[in-house]
Parts: sequence; C-alpha cells; structure tokens
Amino acid sequence: MPRRLAAIVVLTWLGASLSMNAAPRQTDTRGSKHVETGLAAFYGGRLEGHKTACGGSYAASELTTAHRTLPCGTKLRITNTKNAKSVVATVNDRGPTSKNRIVDVSRAVAEQLDFVKQGTTTVEVEVVK
Repeated sequence: MPRRLAAIVVLTWLGASLSMNAAPRQTDTRGSKHVETGLAAFYGGRLEGHKTACGGSYAASELTTAHRTLPCGTKLRITNTKNAKSVVATVNDRGPTSKNRIVDVSRAVAEQLDFVKQGTTTVEVEVVK
C-alpha cells in the first residue's frame, strides 16, 4: 500500500508541474497596444459586495475585470475568440490567482461574451484606454 500511495503522489505532483509550466498567454504589442490571448473565467456570486484590490466593491452586474499587472481603471476590450463577441470592461481588481488564466471577469462580462455555462473561455484582451 505505501508504494501505491507514493506512486499516486508522484503522478499528481508531475501532472501539476506540467500544467503549471504550460504557457497560458501570448502577449503582443501591436504598435503601442497591449494585447494578450489566454483563458478567462468569471467571478462566482459569493464575492458580491466584497472589496476589490482597487478599493471598490465587486458587483456581478458591472462590466469589470481582474488583471495581475494593468493599472486599476484601465479599460480593456475583451473578445471571446470562440464567437467573436466583445465587450469593454474596467480593471477593478487583481487576479486571477490561477496561473493558467489571464483575466477573471464579472458575471455581466461573461454573459455578454456568452460563456456563463462553460465557466471559462479563450479571450483576446486589448488595452483600449
């Protein structure tokens, strides 16, 4: 039994290491524009009203997003690459905490991009302001 447990631990660690080393994003500078392509997910309802890193409160009905490095207040055009739907959202939080995603978005953004049922989708993120 101890050998079997050790094998499971090693395989789990190996799988996690491989997925963490995958390149989740592609950054491009089209002229002076910041463009990224990668995975997006939306915030769950349990965060409604919680304070964001930028000092406001999270509201699922607002067009907002979390980004690791772009300044608070930055406007981003987020485009769902699977259906070409696009929306402009404002950076109001830091994140995502998952290394395989480039942004987390509010439910309102996910609804406009039509990926609520899937939970995640591939997006292109472009700084517009």
